Amino acid sequence: MNYVQLTTEQRQEMLAAIGVGGVKDLYASLPPEYRLGSDLKLEGLPKGLSELELRHALNERAGGNNPAAEGTGAGGGNLCFLGGGAYDHFIPQAVNYLAHQSAFVTAYTPYQAEASQGALQAFFEFQTQVTRLTGLEVSNASLYEGATAVVEGVLMAVNSTGKRKVLVAGSLHPDYLAVLRTYLGDLPVELEVIPAEGGRIAAKEVEKRVASFRGDVAAVVVQSPNVLGLIEDWEAIFAAAKKPVEGHTALAVAVFNPIACGLLKRPGDCGADIAAGDGQPLGIPLSFGGPYLGLFAAKAALMRKMPGRLIGQTVDKSGRRGFCLTLQTREQHIRGAKATSNICTNQGLLAMRATVYLSAMGPAGLREVAEQCYHKAHYAAEKIADVPGYKLAYSGAFFHEFVVDTPVPAQSIIDLGRARGILPGLDAAKLGIGHERQLLVAVTEKRTAGEIDALVELLTDATKKK
Repeated sequence: MNYVQLTTEQRQEMLAAIGVGGVKDLYASLPPEYRLGSDLKLEGLPKGLSELELRHALNERAGGNNPAAEGTGAGGGNLCFLGGGAYDHFIPQAVNYLAHQSAFVTAYTPYQAEASQGALQAFFEFQTQVTRLTGLEVSNASLYEGATAVVEGVLMAVNSTGKRKVLVAGSLHPDYLAVLRTYLGDLPVELEVIPAEGGRIAAKEVEKRVASFRGDVAAVVVQSPNVLGLIEDWEAIFAAAKKPVEGHTALAVAVFNPIACGLLKRPGDCGADIAAGDGQPLGIPLSFGGPYLGLFAAKAALMRKMPGRLIGQTVDKSGRRGFCLTLQTREQHIRGAKATSNICTNQGLLAMRATVYLSAMGPAGLREVAEQCYHKAHYAAEKIADVPGYKLAYSGAFFHEFVVDTPVPAQSIIDLGRARGILPGLDAAKLGIGHERQLLVAVTEKRTAGEIDALVELLTDATKKK
């Protein structure tokens, strides 16, 4: 949206309409000691520019940007094979067009029950889509991002069960685990990580550890696809987690990828009680790391412990459909000492983008995106595995990213790729999921066969520079 300044005539017309002679008259009631009393000193400030000059200057500065997810790899952008929690997906133009409407851009959290019907309906539609996406019964009106959504899922399980042990799969994203440790650090909650053997955790190991805590496990947290891109056996793991121990069953917390839900079984279909994830793949650009969007859903029995806020649908006294702020759990509101969360705001604009994205795609479109991610990633993995010195680090099913063992340090491949306008993936050692000769590669529906071939050529050339 372009800014057009007021003319001198328009300014005078406005001043006349409110009955004052000049701008200074607007501040006449202020005591003199709070007024500047002289003109602003403008020394050191750059000379004013015309609109044309300003556009030239801004375009020149913008030309220095090197975005991760734009361009063809030959200048003006990069071919992006980055993953690890943030992905380069196609965003329909409808998402930008609708989400950039001023009513949405300026909207804030619905703290008040009298929030506009339009805002409340938008959040209600978002909640509806998240419940359909996860296969669970109730969703809130969004959270910050994936990491804190996982934390809220664990806190919800602890508050709901009264238990104090939390089991977390070692294949959870290390950033999520770090945030979880931070939140639980000052609480009487014990967190234990279950090692991921061969990149995944075993249901038998989950059952064994749950039993060892003698009925004091609040939650078992498992990500799938996990940080390595591998698909975990949610059904078997959650069934093991829920085997009664001294009359108690742990709650199953699924950390999910929303795009994968278009192809794989949903968290609720696999026995999850709570689902948490990041909504960045749903029409939200990479944006140098944020802002992103937290997705959260749960079974209806847990609704009273749900963090954030929940919008409900009702009818007014004339029988017309309406929306209302049904539940808030912050201590600043009616919950007081019974508050279960201090989610101070949500990501309303990002939730709107996700809502438009899912509406534009529909179930068939989401499935097509997921299928393309799956098949293109497997095509890339096969091509890379054929390059001498390279092999897949793990066997078994994966979704749209995978770890590659490399014959040279991953960072050297990344450096060579940058010079060619290709971002070949993430250094597994720096991400905290492997060693320096492992590369995490992500392939989304945007990548073409030719672009994947360019990646393979890069990996081939990287070995020649040893």
